[in-house]
Amino acid sequence: MLLNLLGKTIDGYFSFIPRNKPSQELMHSVRLIAHRGAHNHSQGIIENTIPAFDLAKELGCWGIEFDVHSTADHVLVINHDATLKRLWGHNQEIAKMSFNELHALAPKIPTLEEVIAAYGKSMHLFIELKTPLRDAAILANQLRELSAGEDYHLLTLNSAIFSSLTQFPKESLLLVAIHNNVQEFCNLCINENYGGVLGHYLLMHKKVINQLRAAQKIVGVGMVDSKYSLYRELNRGINWLFTDRAAEMSLYLQSMMKGLVNQIENE
Repeated sequence: MLLNLLGKTIDGYFSFIPRNKPSQELMHSVRLIAHRGAHNHSQGIIENTIPAFDLAKELGCWGIEFDVHSTADHVLVINHDATLKRLWGHNQEIAKMSFNELHALAPKIPTLEEVIAAYGKSMHLFIELKTPLRDAAILANQLRELSAGEDYHLLTLNSAIFSSLTQFPKESLLLVAIHNNVQEFCNLCINENYGGVLGHYLLMHKKVINQLRAAQKIVGVGMVDSKYSLYRELNRGINWLFTDRAAEMSLYLQSMMKGLVNQIENE
């Protein structure tokens, strides 16, 4: 709770610091990723649901990020938390329920299979694994029609999870760093030849960015939720941008690109 409050305070601070507008080349390079989809709870668009993913697609987001858990009968479903309490009002663990039991209580929770079928060829999928999978072969089978690294990446905050994912090329695995392990994950990524490291924009400092780039690894940051945060990250050369405000960021980008077109036409 305290870290979330601190993060929001920092985001608010950075949203008011003016930045130079990025170049046309940098703006064209943006890969906007809707974190848990383009959710807006005040409008009834719940995170990690089909409406949130549909809106992300409609907004032109390059990718969507979502969280996967396994039910007791090995059905992979999309939900951030391990329980249904926060979003769906039922204090029950997904891992201890059958899919039919879960669906009866929270019918809006999609399966991974549904999400892959609906968006696997139109948006890049960032699939976050919260806990070790009891059967990684199920995940590999559901992703068999997609190309690892080109159509999707697997994410985790727990590096031990990747040791069981031998079916997937290491370049398709991305580590998500937190406040106390950024350098550790940077080194681990390079030593294990994982695809890259993601983290909060303040944590991904110049030394880490340069180290990862020198090893030709992906660098991604979040949450980029304001115009000036967007400018800052693009001017740092970071274009894999995760956001909780996909609609606003998409509008900023469209406005920026329109302004560039008008500028070019008037020259």
